[in-house]
Amino acid sequence: MHPTTQLYDSIEIAYSCFNGRLFDNQLPQVIFTFQRKAGTMGFFSPDRWGNLDGSECHEIAMNPSYVANSRLIEVMKTLVHEMCHCWQYSYGSPGRDYYHNKEWAMKMIKVGLMPSSTGEPGGSITGQNMSDYIIDDGEFLKAFSELKEQNKFQLIWIDKLALPKLHEPVIASVDDNQVDAEDLTENDENIIRLTTIDPETKQKEDRLIKPYRVDIDEPRYIDDMPNLFSIQEQAARKTRHRYVCKCVNRVYGKPGLNITCDDCGYKFEWVEYENKKDP
Repeated sequence: MHPTTQLYDSIEIAYSCFNGRLFDNQLPQVIFTFQRKAGTMGFFSPDRWGNLDGSECHEIAMNPSYVANSRLIEVMKTLVHEMCHCWQYSYGSPGRDYYHNKEWAMKMIKVGLMPSSTGEPGGSITGQNMSDYIIDDGEFLKAFSELKEQNKFQLIWIDKLALPKLHEPVIASVDDNQVDAEDLTENDENIIRLTTIDPETKQKEDRLIKPYRVDIDEPRYIDDMPNLFSIQEQAARKTRHRYVCKCVNRVYGKPGLNITCDDCGYKFEWVEYENKKDP
């Protein structure tokens, strides 16, 4: 089989599996691309493609530069993260300028991924620059196990120029029965007070969450490659720092700025920026 076909077929297989297992086969077909954009493992672009008949198609882009230093489960959770964007664009109300809003966050939680600005327990679940972590015993983890164990799924082709990974993978429990409000003390750490809204039923549920870490024993691709397979690690590119607030005002400055927008009252958040001109 042609290497290009093998590469794209593997992502199509995963997309089809997660679409059926997590989204009831509601998501449309998309066009997959692989793009080396520093600072992000993937992104979703609605209606990016069109054909000569006038049909349009969404795009999900995956970054091959982060795969070698990652585990399969990390690549797959990036895919599902972008699939949640696809679901929201198709059936919900996306935030402005790719802002990760509460509706998107609730869908992520429903499919088994907890949004987090830090990629770890305790981070904000909404914002401009968002990561996530895996919910222990959640739907994503079950679907991933099914994909890997039953279908013997694996990526075949790996980019030999590797960027350092953005986050270490975390699996954490979000069992809301773990903690009662009256049992909390000032010494309790990483308690997340979260009000969830089911994106389909719109019912509200108050949750009090105390997450914990679970070890991931899956090897990175770079640890599992043949001895003669040389992985060269790329240095992280220096990027220009852009900060965006909730009303999408933008400012530029040095790393670590702590500033608030007078218009919306929200703190400016850093967003990866590389070009001399805004897209």
